[in-house]
Amino acid sequence: MSDDSKNDDLALQITNLLKNSINNQNQTQKQSLSDSLKISLKLNSQNYALWSRMIRVAIGGKSKHLLGHLTGDPKPPEPTNSQYEQWEQDDLVVFSWLIQNIEPALASNLTEFPTAKTLWDALVVTYSSGKDKLQTFDLHVRSNGIKQGGSPLEDFWIVMQGVWGEIERRDPNPMTCPADIATYNKLRSEQKLFQFLNALDRQFDPIKREILRWDPLPSAEGAYAAVRKEMAHQGILGTTDNTSPNGVAAGLNTSRSHEPESQGFLSKGRFNQKNTNLGSSSRVDKTKLKCEHCGMSRHTKNQCFQLVGYPEWWNDGHKKGKPDGGKSVANIGKIEEGNRVGGGDQKNTGDSGFGGFTSTGFEAPESDEGGYQDGSDHWAWH
Repeated sequence: MSDDSKNDDLALQITNLLKNSINNQNQTQKQSLSDSLKISLKLNSQNYALWSRMIRVAIGGKSKHLLGHLTGDPKPPEPTNSQYEQWEQDDLVVFSWLIQNIEPALASNLTEFPTAKTLWDALVVTYSSGKDKLQTFDLHVRSNGIKQGGSPLEDFWIVMQGVWGEIERRDPNPMTCPADIATYNKLRSEQKLFQFLNALDRQFDPIKREILRWDPLPSAEGAYAAVRKEMAHQGILGTTDNTSPNGVAAGLNTSRSHEPESQGFLSKGRFNQKNTNLGSSSRVDKTKLKCEHCGMSRHTKNQCFQLVGYPEWWNDGHKKGKPDGGKSVANIGKIEEGNRVGGGDQKNTGDSGFGGFTSTGFEAPESDEGGYQDGSDHWAWH
């Protein structure tokens, strides 16, 4: 056998292999196109925007060139063209896919259209609002007013992305120069970042402040990743309440709010003095108090001067008789004698709780040091 005949046989074998491969590919494609195509929702009067995007994706996933049956690009061949039969077959497949994904009540009135494109155009006219500026305005209002409101972060993020995507579709970048396009996209990116951070719950305030200090600012997607990471940290370590004191401040606040009344002479400390003097309404009502030791009113046993000792400014000599171990307060300061009210005179009665001395008709002013005379010959403390 000559070399020329061998080459001819080899070329013939290669040609046959290519033909078989093309035939198998066409058969596989036809089998794929003959399969039904169903998406997760059917077209109704409320969901056209979402349905149209999903059906386009599904058809393009089957075969990209089939999208031309919806747009009319490229134009269909002439009926006399040898390729027209194949085009018509593909168009019928696309038409059937559209009908399969429309609610039956609507589909029954749409089966008379001759081609997939005429059916698609009819749906656009019926349900699409085109570039309606009122709907664009509404989308921008929604994107600025939306709040997380305690919903899961992931669900909230999906809602934000849906609104942003609809804005991009209805209000695309109008720039033509590459530099202008980049600038416009940067402004849109910052706008989405601010909308996202503003919509987050208050528990993310610390991470929001941190993100806004970044230079350059991240995209909304980058901010979402940082917030989601912070959420995971809070889930492990717990959420910090920034509105309540913590550490030493919390301890001081707790001890101050639970101070016992028995602190008497310290008047709960000078630290509390200014706060208690801000108004008489904040002072504890002592009219119902009674000492179990001396029987006098307006103080308790653990505040009684006979037991705990008399202060240095006490002038009637009782302090000389303070019991052993009683400690008088250091020189707190002289209390000036108050104005007489009602003209009453001082007199001795033999019924005094502190050596028989009683002051009747006499009101002493409250001391700036925290003490006041309770109507008898002893002093009680705020």
